[in-house]
Amino acid sequence: MIQKFSGPKAPLLKRFVASVMLVSLIGGVLLSVIIASIQLNRLNDQKEDSARLRLESIIDSAAYAAFNLDSAQGYSLLKGFDSDTLFDHIVLLDNYEDIIAEITQPTIASTESELIEFLLPAISNDTITYPLVFPVHRNNQYIDENVGYLVGSINYQTSQREFLELVSTIALSTLGEVLLVAIILSIFFHRQIGRPLSSIIESIDRSARLSRHKNATIGKVKGHTSDEFGRLVDAYNNSVMEAFSYMRDLERTKAELKSLSEKDPLTNVTNRRALLTELTTRCRHESVFHVVSLDIDNFGSYNDAYGHQIGDALLVTLADALKNTMPPEVPISRTGGDEFVFLLPGDLDKEEISNIVSPILTVCLSDALPGGTHSISCSIGVASYPEHGQSPQQLLHATDIALYVAKDAGRKCIRFYDKQADLAKIRQEEIRNALQQTIEKKNFNLLYQPKVSMETGLVTGCEALLRLHPDISAIHSHVEIIEEAERTGLIVALGREVMHRAFSDMSKVLDALPESFRFSVNVSPRQFVSEGFIADLVTTSNKHGVPLENLDIEITESSQMFDTTSSNEVRQWLKDAGVTVTLDDFGTGFASLEYLMTYGFDQIKIDKHFTQSLPLDDDAKAIFNVVQYLADKLDMSVVAEGVETAEQVAYLLNQGFDCAQGYYYSTPLSLEAFLPFVIQQQPTEKKCV
Repeated sequence: MIQKFSGPKAPLLKRFVASVMLVSLIGGVLLSVIIASIQLNRLNDQKEDSARLRLESIIDSAAYAAFNLDSAQGYSLLKGFDSDTLFDHIVLLDNYEDIIAEITQPTIASTESELIEFLLPAISNDTITYPLVFPVHRNNQYIDENVGYLVGSINYQTSQREFLELVSTIALSTLGEVLLVAIILSIFFHRQIGRPLSSIIESIDRSARLSRHKNATIGKVKGHTSDEFGRLVDAYNNSVMEAFSYMRDLERTKAELKSLSEKDPLTNVTNRRALLTELTTRCRHESVFHVVSLDIDNFGSYNDAYGHQIGDALLVTLADALKNTMPPEVPISRTGGDEFVFLLPGDLDKEEISNIVSPILTVCLSDALPGGTHSISCSIGVASYPEHGQSPQQLLHATDIALYVAKDAGRKCIRFYDKQADLAKIRQEEIRNALQQTIEKKNFNLLYQPKVSMETGLVTGCEALLRLHPDISAIHSHVEIIEEAERTGLIVALGREVMHRAFSDMSKVLDALPESFRFSVNVSPRQFVSEGFIADLVTTSNKHGVPLENLDIEITESSQMFDTTSSNEVRQWLKDAGVTVTLDDFGTGFASLEYLMTYGFDQIKIDKHFTQSLPLDDDAKAIFNVVQYLADKLDMSVVAEGVETAEQVAYLLNQGFDCAQGYYYSTPLSLEAFLPFVIQQQPTEKKCV
């Protein structure tokens, strides 16, 4: 559509005339001020010359009066200036600038003087000073000696009035010239430009009202076929035709782009943009509907194994299956990657929705992969409007949560949005962020819980325990952080930072500890077999000057590390380097007798759950007896974890156990408090790894 010409809000001729008059008036006033200023300066110069002549005529007499300090003679001299408007003030001073005689003319308030001082501040009253010299007879000769000063202040008031009169005369003359120029220019502009231009605008506006077809043309205005206005009309007609042609092409291109922008080129279903538009429209109508999100389980693995071309074929197969399975009126979209979303009408309950989408779970997609022997499944999440969200973003978030729950439930299933699952997911994200902050900023401390010989009371070692920064520990426990680290694989990075901090702390106190002292650091099985574990251990030991012979690694029971080539190689290297390995929390994990025999642990730490049941629980006693028997046979030492009472200590000593760790001896201590605790112990020592 071509926009219609419209005239300006104020007539162009009037604005032009007003502009010319304003510019001319300002210029005339400035010119008047400049000319008047020059004239005033000339008048001031003349007045100054006259004032000097008047004062010079009485210099000799004034010198005589100053020499004699004769006030009467001085006033007599100055009396001649009493009615002289040339001066504002005349004073006769002695050599010390004390007043001998003075005369002041009455001052008359004048707004003209204030205006002149504002316009020309440089012409304020000038003062003329003449030194007075009188010949004095000294040393047989006459010497001219300074005896005082004659000072006069010139009154410019008369010339200021002349200046204002001159400015007024010039301004009135200029205003007349401005009006004459403006009238002449207005007549010229109206005849030569204004009238023809108005005629052209009226013709264009009239043509625009008569016809709005795409082939409409504007006729030329008569009398202007060969001048600039005729060229203007021709240019306008040409631009109209070009504009209509361009608009037709633009509309066609826009239709094509809209189609492309709302289609997924791979699967030929609508894309995320079209889905958001559809969701926005449906949310405005406030009718109940359901959003179903699904993706292929382990799609990344298929992409990695067979390449993106096969992965694309798998996506096309799924899109075709959806189109064949869903009713024709159901909109299907691919929102990215392997995720598809479709919308179902609102008059359906959960069972009906499950019946509609369940066939997708059993669709055969394996034909898209080489061999056709694979079992490929999908997971599905469902959310409803307005129960689970009232905007496209909220609904898609809800389906993502439901899909996440379906994945967590074992995949190949349907799950509906659940608020608690959403809160759990948010909580998990918060824990992950806290974990990453802990690793990146090293916002944690280590406390050290002593390992004590129950027989001698001597501290033989300690365990480094992770404690979070207060800002994090106030919200998340260290157990949550460690579990999330294990789940995400960040336990390797976290464990590395803990190891570095423990070596750094021990380097500050190791010289004051017993020679056989060992500090224990908890190591995840995943970290234990991770690439670079040994190299990092050596680098850390060398950096802090702490021998590896003082290190004990506590590792929890896990099926991830046992009976693997890499774990056996690491275990052998640690043994050769003098590092002991303790099986932590024995009795709560995956360990079997075969693990104890084949892996070669140096020490077993019995979980505190069993220790705290002593000495009354017979099952706990039996477990301790079995562990003691195995340890003796396999040449391993035993640490009782969680010792809290004297009865537990007495029972363990009576059964032949010696090493213990628990609140009975000490809570976990800061590094500053740990060393004094060790020093207070008895000097005797009994070996305890």
